[in-house]
Amino acid sequence: MKITNKGFSLVELIIVIAIMAILAAAISLTVIRYINKARKADDLAAGDTIGKTLYAAVAADEELYHFIEVATSSTGNNLTKSHKSSGWLRVLGYCNSPRNRYDMKFHAINTAGITAEEKESFEEGMTGYLGTDIPRLQFYLFNYLDEWIICADGDGQIYVFIGSGMNDDRYFMKPQTAGGRPCINNAGRYCYQVWPEVDPAYNKLTTPKDARK
Repeated sequence: MKITNKGFSLVELIIVIAIMAILAAAISLTVIRYINKARKADDLAAGDTIGKTLYAAVAADEELYHFIEVATSSTGNNLTKSHKSSGWLRVLGYCNSPRNRYDMKFHAINTAGITAEEKESFEEGMTGYLGTDIPRLQFYLFNYLDEWIICADGDGQIYVFIGSGMNDDRYFMKPQTAGGRPCINNAGRYCYQVWPEVDPAYNKLTTPKDARK
């Protein structure tokens, strides 16, 4: 009996390749979702650490409390009450992710009524309060999710945001909760509160590119 070896036909090969491509795409999407979820979790954990550490520092450090108090109530700022009354939060400063042209140094931008020495002390103190450099953002998108933003209200409550646009005099943030929309700063850029509560709009982001929508 003669045995012949028959190979795969072209149609069979195409079918196999198509199935492998579909499986690869499905696996890739799952892996990407997992990576993004893990990166968001890392940023939320970092935001929680930043917020709790600074809140404790404000309570224990008289000079820092003075900085916050003056920053949120000096002439021109008009933020003498909590944001629940005024509707706004005062931006104290920001820190860019190093994946763009900036470094991780914290920049205090609210200098109304604050001496240059107090401003410099606050900037340098950020690392000291945290005991480490401000961590990099992992769930990151240039010009959308590329900055840590520290805010306060007139009661001295600290708030931590992730967003963009704090490096050119955008001093105020207005939380927006209707329809799960993110917060917005006074230049119209979206930002997401991550401490003491997490913005529902941030939770809805599945990839950093969703912040563009």
